[in-house]
Amino acid sequence: MSYLCWIPLNAWIALAAHHEKLLINEIIEGRHADVTLPPGADFPSKRNVKLARIKQCVEVCLLLLKRLTRGDDWEEDVDAGLEPSSFVGNSLKVEDISSQNIAVEILCTVNVGQELTGISLSEDGCTINGVQIEANQLRAIIYSTSNVEFVGSIKEMPLLRQHFSKSRHQFLRQLGLLFFQFFCQGESFRNPNTTRDRNSFANGNGNREISRSIEQDDINYVSKLVRMTTLDFFKKELINADVPESICRVVIDLIHSGENDEETSFLSLKDVINELQDIILDRPCVFFYTLDTSNVVNNTEEKIDFGNVVYGREVETNRVLELAAMQSELFRNRLILVGGNGGEGKSFMIEGVKNHLVNTSGWVHVEVKFDRLMHNSPLSAIASAFETFFVSLFSRDDQDQYLTSISVSLQLFLSPSMTVMLCNLIPSLQRLFPTIMQRVISDDDLTALNKESDSTERNQFDEILSDPESSRNRLHYSVRRLVHAISSLGRPLLLVFDDLQWAGRASLDLLTSLMAELDPIQFEENVPISRVLFVGLYRSDEVDHDHILSKMYFPAFHAMATLEVHIIQLHAMTKTACNSMISYALRLPHRLTRSLADIVHAKTLGNVFYIKVFVESLVINKTLSYSMSERRWVWHLDTVKATPITENVAQLMIRNLQILPETTIWALKLLSCFGSKADESILMLLEDHINMIDELRVAIDRNIVEKQGPVYRFSHDILEHGAYDMMSRLEQSDNHLLIGLELIRNTNDSRRSHFRPVSFIAIDQINRAKMLGNSQLSFSVQYANLNLKAAESSMSVSDFASALSYAEHGISFLEGHLWGSNYRLTLRLYDMASKACFTSYQSEKMRRFLDEIFKHTQCLQDKLSSHLLLIETLVLMGKDGHAIDSAFTLLEELDETPPQNVPPAVLHNEVIATKNSLRSYTHDNMKNAPRVSDWNISARMRVLGSMLPALFTSQPQYHPYVACRVINLSIQHGFCSDSPFGLVAYANSLLTTDIDEAYRWGKLSLSLHETFESKDKHPRLQCTVYSFLSFFCEPLQAVVDLLRSNYRDALLVGDAYYACVSINFYVRFCLMCGYNLSDLEKECNTFASQMTKLTKPSACLAHLGIYEAIIELSASPTVPFSLMPGLNISTEEDYLHRLESEGMSCALQAGYFNCLFVDFWYTKYEEAAIWAEKYKCRNQNRFLDVYHAFYEALSAFQLARTSSEKSKLIEVGHHAISLFTRWANHSTWNFENKLLLLQAELLFFTGDNEGAIEKYQASIVSAQSSHFVQEEGLAFELLGSLYLHCGDPDHAMLQMTSAYKCYKKWGAFGIIELRTTAKSASLEEQT
Repeated sequence: MSYLCWIPLNAWIALAAHHEKLLINEIIEGRHADVTLPPGADFPSKRNVKLARIKQCVEVCLLLLKRLTRGDDWEEDVDAGLEPSSFVGNSLKVEDISSQNIAVEILCTVNVGQELTGISLSEDGCTINGVQIEANQLRAIIYSTSNVEFVGSIKEMPLLRQHFSKSRHQFLRQLGLLFFQFFCQGESFRNPNTTRDRNSFANGNGNREISRSIEQDDINYVSKLVRMTTLDFFKKELINADVPESICRVVIDLIHSGENDEETSFLSLKDVINELQDIILDRPCVFFYTLDTSNVVNNTEEKIDFGNVVYGREVETNRVLELAAMQSELFRNRLILVGGNGGEGKSFMIEGVKNHLVNTSGWVHVEVKFDRLMHNSPLSAIASAFETFFVSLFSRDDQDQYLTSISVSLQLFLSPSMTVMLCNLIPSLQRLFPTIMQRVISDDDLTALNKESDSTERNQFDEILSDPESSRNRLHYSVRRLVHAISSLGRPLLLVFDDLQWAGRASLDLLTSLMAELDPIQFEENVPISRVLFVGLYRSDEVDHDHILSKMYFPAFHAMATLEVHIIQLHAMTKTACNSMISYALRLPHRLTRSLADIVHAKTLGNVFYIKVFVESLVINKTLSYSMSERRWVWHLDTVKATPITENVAQLMIRNLQILPETTIWALKLLSCFGSKADESILMLLEDHINMIDELRVAIDRNIVEKQGPVYRFSHDILEHGAYDMMSRLEQSDNHLLIGLELIRNTNDSRRSHFRPVSFIAIDQINRAKMLGNSQLSFSVQYANLNLKAAESSMSVSDFASALSYAEHGISFLEGHLWGSNYRLTLRLYDMASKACFTSYQSEKMRRFLDEIFKHTQCLQDKLSSHLLLIETLVLMGKDGHAIDSAFTLLEELDETPPQNVPPAVLHNEVIATKNSLRSYTHDNMKNAPRVSDWNISARMRVLGSMLPALFTSQPQYHPYVACRVINLSIQHGFCSDSPFGLVAYANSLLTTDIDEAYRWGKLSLSLHETFESKDKHPRLQCTVYSFLSFFCEPLQAVVDLLRSNYRDALLVGDAYYACVSINFYVRFCLMCGYNLSDLEKECNTFASQMTKLTKPSACLAHLGIYEAIIELSASPTVPFSLMPGLNISTEEDYLHRLESEGMSCALQAGYFNCLFVDFWYTKYEEAAIWAEKYKCRNQNRFLDVYHAFYEALSAFQLARTSSEKSKLIEVGHHAISLFTRWANHSTWNFENKLLLLQAELLFFTGDNEGAIEKYQASIVSAQSSHFVQEEGLAFELLGSLYLHCGDPDHAMLQMTSAYKCYKKWGAFGIIELRTTAKSASLEEQT
């Protein structure tokens, strides 16, 4: 139990001093002392004991100050500058502020009574009112103080603002004397020339009894003593008592209130409260626990330390932390974009956020920093960031389990070849996969991933045209899997991308892919939960409207349905924040630095980095200096005001750098040539010219450079730019060349199969020197070869922008000597450049490289891969005619007769011969059949296979022949990975005559393709089989699942184009299955944003048409065209015109069908019939052809009831019925309800109402059984129309109600009101 007790303040001070003495004795005697330790302290010490007492004294001082200001707003009036009025009687007097007039409320664990009658001190505690208090109880008394009050009648007297205003300085001086007594352990104020005593007396047993420590002196006598006492006396007494410098300053400035500069004096009690709170609560590690600020001066020079505190960004920091705290609740990714001008503290703020999340919430972090002089080495910034992350993990013994979980996750989702690709990008990952990396040496299938061949003739023709886009998407998928493996619900990942304005396309594409979440991870709840917080930092002043971020990537980020984007814009620091920053750096309170901070803020416009540079320049020119006598930084405001700051702070920074030793300046210049950072091992390779490590130590001491592990980096990129800009263009060129030559000399990659990071740096330096016009660099086979190696290595990790840059640099080193004696090297460089252009959608530039290859190559083998690249480009661009012409020309060069030159009889015979040849073939026959070995035959099959998609669209008359030709070549000379595509094309040609046989060959083509090592094109083949063949025999819902699965399979091998083709078919099939339109809209929105960045425009355009149809049926306010702003389409008319103008016939047909589909459901039957007529083509065996026949026939039946061309319209219906009769024989699930509905409509038209009702009801049952809810509703509605026609409104209303329920389940709110309301009105009219 605790008891409240009031004791005089002087008694409390004496008890606190006595408790301190007891604790110090315990420490001296080696006993355990119960002391509250300051941050960073491991064991009690005398200093810690004294600090604990002083800290408690400060808290009591705050209680007293708050008591003085309680219940009145007089300080606000004083601050407002109101004139004080006359004295009011009975107010608190200055002389009342003394220790004997103040009582302190304490808690005792024993009952000593409520009033003090006597206190005695002893070696083991004390006695209060005759009650013995042990040492531990005494500690509880000292630290239980919770209130301060004036004794007797004084506490009833208010402290009036008029009194304080009139005698403010006297009042503050009196407080200063009281505080002096606090911190000097109860010492009375004495003239320094008199003998000090403790004003105590001894009793018989040697204990000292406490009396009043200060007499009731007249205020004039106190003031006289203050004037007689020197400043040095007070400081000496306080320092002898081990009082921190900050507290000393408060006490001394209070005692001498009114004698100092008005700008730095305390103006009110509020100022005193704020300063003490800043010292003891807000920044104790800065002002309280550091007793001496002279540590800011080292042995040779003064040095400013701004620390790691973020000032003026509290709101923004808390916002980021708030979003991070909600990350586990989010089912989407979250991106925080932080913008601001250079030097405004973006990186510094996020660094503080990172430290908080890592230290308090168990987050892990990866920081990717781009720089202005970024190397072309593939995805170097991202790779370096993950490399640093894993090196750190491997260096710690407590991370084995975490590393094992990462390894298991990656092996579960990545193939060995993808693992090798990832390890090549991030070398430290090799330690996680020793078995796989061993196979890189021993297994042929993995050796081929890294082997560099000097010959353009491959043994395996499948490698003639590698698919670089697939490689890129494989890499994106691999990095996504890595990010998911690193992060977890208990260990979220903070992924920071700093200086996005300097990021390359490859890096931005990878970032987009990471956030797009094409492969969401399913957790225990079977819900994809985001475990990664993305943060992007960029300079607003360098990202204008024409910047690639503004034009392309920021709109794409906002359009992503899988991404939640938050924008935080940093602005200039406020004066208050600037003052806090300078206060911290100088270790002085705000009131003393306020005037200086105002000047600095005005000169730097509140830019954080500029503030640091300017203040450091003040130190350098001695305008700001540390005074050993005053134990603080000092300055003259007039001199600071007169110090100029240039408009370009870089000039000021360069001036600061120029005072360094010349060798240190050179070291900084060389370091700037590497960009923002360089590894120690690289810098040591320059030791023949300069000792970089020793010279950079000077820069580290000046906070110009930081060392993080083995990495040296500039503390800010503005410093990097300043150091680089100190050099002339010639000096920059010479230094780049020097670095490149030294790195090449010290590293020999000639026998290595994989290009090392140091080699990238070396050739980057050489290339940059050449770009700067170095006269020593012109023709060089060596540098051309190094660039080729760098390009090939970049290609292997899908950094196509870097690959193109290296290839172009390599070509530049051969200028004047291209082809000729350097034929093979030139060919490889041009081939690499063209492939890099292909993957980065630079078709015109690619064509220029290809033209050079076609012009100079000596044989067909050397240019075949380029021809195939051109054909594939033309197909993906929708230029089927050009693609076919190119393929036909190439076939002639391969001695293969193009199909347009083959007589019709021969075409027919080829098909018949193929059919006869295949009758005896089974899966086992094909699996065990020989593989093609003849290069010419392989080339023919590859070219024939490349043109199949274009022929199917543009020249279908040749499609069966080419398919059969591929099959016959395979049978005669051996099978290859293109043979299955010939089989599936052949199967497609059988659909009009033999669906079962077509389906069988489609399945066999999949089985055959499984037997080949090349898996990259398997999803492409599956997409063809599922979307053209499977739905004729398998339930439509099952095919939906296959297409969704194929979409992910395509992503796994990096085939983004066919991933998107699969997803377009997936959405189309879902729509026809009657899946909920609202859910489909969400999926479409997700896919639309993903396609904007991750595929070709043709897939985007095809998707938009389906999306628009879904939007119209669901009556959603979404405008799908706005989600892909880069396509410049705003209306449906724009959309169709775009498809027509670009010759995209298949997509245009699909667009026509979308219009037919929507107009039918909106009962616009005449418009639907027009669209149906536009749609018609030669095919009747595609998925859309099936539904075109269905909706065209239904529209025709509706129109036939009122049209004059009844026979023509009914013929359309009869034709559709014959088609569905045949199709229903192969799948009653998919086609029976549709056939029954068409038959019902025909009977309705002919007047057989009973027969029609029977067919309608059968169609309803069949649709219900197959789960086609929209077609079930349609059958109900059409049956209701029949009842209404027969004059039976009651039955008609029942059918309409059922139809309404089906449409509601479908989510077709756009047609519910239109159609159901119209029918209801008709029913009411008839009723």
